[in-house]
Amino acid sequence: MKVLIIGGVAAGTKVAAKLKRENYDCDVTILTKSKDISYAGCGLPYYVGKLIEDGNQLIVNTPKSFSELTGVTVMTQTEVTKVNPTKKTVEALDLKTQENLKFDYDKLVIASGAEAIKPNIDGINLKNVFFLRTPNDAYALRNAVDSSEIKRAVIVGGGYIGLEIAENLSSQGIKTVIIDMAKHILPGFDVEFSLYVENHLAEQGIVSFTETTVEAVLGEEKVEKIKTNKRAIKADAVIFSVGIKANTSFLIDSSIELMPNKTIIVNEFFETNIEFSIV
Repeated sequence: MKVLIIGGVAAGTKVAAKLKRENYDCDVTILTKSKDISYAGCGLPYYVGKLIEDGNQLIVNTPKSFSELTGVTVMTQTEVTKVNPTKKTVEALDLKTQENLKFDYDKLVIASGAEAIKPNIDGINLKNVFFLRTPNDAYALRNAVDSSEIKRAVIVGGGYIGLEIAENLSSQGIKTVIIDMAKHILPGFDVEFSLYVENHLAEQGIVSFTETTVEAVLGEEKVEKIKTNKRAIKADAVIFSVGIKANTSFLIDSSIELMPNKTIIVNEFFETNIEFSIV
């Protein structure tokens, strides 16, 4: 049986390894857009803060080591562009050579995960605008910190990742501000708890501006200020941590049913509406 897995981080690699343990003769291939597989996403802020010194510590398995360990074929930097369930084929682009590729399968596993939400505002592509989703994101931010070009940073989003990166930037001597559109940071928690965290952050020199939305990132070539609905805030860097969205754009026109937010509709067995297509 030939199984094709789209996505090579936690879910994709675990499914692949389990399939090979159950039946080593099963032909399993992982396709992933990234250079990396099986990395510790929760460690990214702590690499920026140097609590994790070596970037290699973020990588649980390399494509080579995972293949040697499990017998799974891993194809990195391979972006899936289309799924054809009636033909049981997947079309992809080799990001290294720009070659169009096609794969066939008996069963398809979709473990494509999510990507950081990138607000549609002016200045979003300026230098020193960061997101924190992959090891490459963490490497880029730490390199900028190490270059001493960042003295002031604004974190957009007061959830878990936003607070973790704020803590780690502050520990590097960077003046750090958090802004969030909600009434308090950590929305969804009890107000008493959120207020406690806000006060604790303030004691550490990290200011929180709530009920504040970003309208634009200002600067010529790199970040100079953040324009909000209340004030402009000077900054050398902006880190957006405003949530994630499903990586499912390649499923448009595939006949696989999606929710309005583009997540995949599944049954109690995590099967899609298409036979032999599993999330």
